[in-house]
Amino acid sequence: MRPRSKSSRSSTTSAESAIDPREAAARFYGAGRYLDALKAASIAVRAQPRDAAAWHLGAGAALALGLTTDAEKFFNVTISLDPGCVQAHSNLGILNFRRGTLDAAARCFERALAIAPDDPGALSNLGAVLAALGRTDDGEVLLRRAAKLDPGNADAASNLGQTLIVKGLVDEALTELDRALALRPRFPEALVSRGQLAMEAGEHERAIELFDAAIAMQPDYAEAYQNRTLIARAERGAPWIARLEAAYARRARLRPQSVVALNFAMAKVREELGEYDAAFAAYAEGNRHRLALHPFDDAGEERLDAAVRTLASELIAADVAGAAPMEAAARVPIFVVGMPRSGTSLIEQVLASHPEITGAGELRLVSDLLTRIPAAVPAEAAERAVLLERLRALGSEYCGRVWAANPGHRFVVDKMPGNYRYVGLISLMLPQARFIHVRRDPLDTCFSCFATPFTTGHDYASDLDALARQYRRYERFMRHWSAVLPAGRVLEVRYEELVADLEGQARRMLDYVGVPWDESCLGFHRTARPVRTASLGQVRRPIYSGSIARWKRFERHLGPLLSLLEPTPAAADPPLAAVG
Repeated sequence: MRPRSKSSRSSTTSAESAIDPREAAARFYGAGRYLDALKAASIAVRAQPRDAAAWHLGAGAALALGLTTDAEKFFNVTISLDPGCVQAHSNLGILNFRRGTLDAAARCFERALAIAPDDPGALSNLGAVLAALGRTDDGEVLLRRAAKLDPGNADAASNLGQTLIVKGLVDEALTELDRALALRPRFPEALVSRGQLAMEAGEHERAIELFDAAIAMQPDYAEAYQNRTLIARAERGAPWIARLEAAYARRARLRPQSVVALNFAMAKVREELGEYDAAFAAYAEGNRHRLALHPFDDAGEERLDAAVRTLASELIAADVAGAAPMEAAARVPIFVVGMPRSGTSLIEQVLASHPEITGAGELRLVSDLLTRIPAAVPAEAAERAVLLERLRALGSEYCGRVWAANPGHRFVVDKMPGNYRYVGLISLMLPQARFIHVRRDPLDTCFSCFATPFTTGHDYASDLDALARQYRRYERFMRHWSAVLPAGRVLEVRYEELVADLEGQARRMLDYVGVPWDESCLGFHRTARPVRTASLGQVRRPIYSGSIARWKRFERHLGPLLSLLEPTPAAADPPLAAVG
């Protein structure tokens, strides 16, 4: 999803054009000769320091050359001279988007829209940025408005298509992306988005064709390489790897997000070719850049986790129904929880292959709903009773929204791994819910997190020390729920045992859920359903053990994990909240 920039064009008389450096800058810019355009614009602003159009031409040329510091200076001077220049505000937003400073980019586009509320380009750009910030509903509204105002705007159609992908509206996304490509057949971003849909549907050959087409048009397109590595194993001497290596050598001039994507793509290729030290170096560089873009608040995470554990434990103690057996219900959500990269996608795919169960993917709904309740424990019993009723109401809302999107099944899998934090509260919201906790070797889990280019969230994964501490928090949560919830409330499944005995573990899970055995669960890799996680390549393959003990290839680099993931006695944990 990439906002698009526009340049201002100036016009003078033919007599002036022969000697006017601003006109020369405009002509060079129009011809794609950006360095010449920047030189001419620099001459123009020295001659006429208050010529806003010349400053803006220089800004556009510097932006096209990747000279972000120079571009920012030129844009700021343009705006100081001409505060009503919509294009300057929008293009400064583009600059911030490329830097990864999305909040600043949003502010720039908002200023542009304050001047020109119906500017389709600014609407499309702000919509794209809001979607990238996770505000997909707000982004969708702006993108639909941009598409309506300018039906021929390929950027708005492409950005809308990408936003609809995030929201899971696949058919509408296909329509918008196909419209974007009809308007602009040579459109790398739309080709990659279309390839993502093909990839998620298991159409890997088609996806590779689309990614390769985008790379042919834009050889430094980092995200195209990264997507390609998810579904195509590296083969020494392959032409696309040579193109990736050339792009990687030029990465210093790319925007930070693209540097992250190129590093993870290169790391995966090096790992598959057996070049483990080079692979780790690329993983580490990618994570350094990602951490700079998305710093992790370790102390804030600890405070939140402690508050959730205490609140849930006090409410479970106050709720006599909390000790009751799981309810029989017409709508039964199955929460698959655990650390990311622990095997949650595989388990969802196995379960969703059963005719009575459907998979909803990674839903953010639980965490969104729980923002409506106070974090503090109510002091009075009556207040706790009101809060318990509020949680049940949120549970009803959860079911209404999830089953509206997944009708026709009694059982729906919500495989948001991070819901491990909320198991206690979910058990109060939804007494009929089932919980499957996936546990995998801690070093394999943590290294796989470090080697995964998460697009949103999981900021701890970019630092080995923070990653080890986060794993400890997860372990603490799961021990805590085991202590305060009734026995048998949560089923633990070990990834390694699932790989070794798929049928035995699948039968065990189905017995716990309450559905009869079905052989289709053994053919999970043939189940046709969209998969939108980093494991989408793996769940299309039969069960395999190649990811077990992966961390050993990188052991020499994993000091923080090796030291921090040694077994910790339960007595070393902070005391659990008291329960009655």
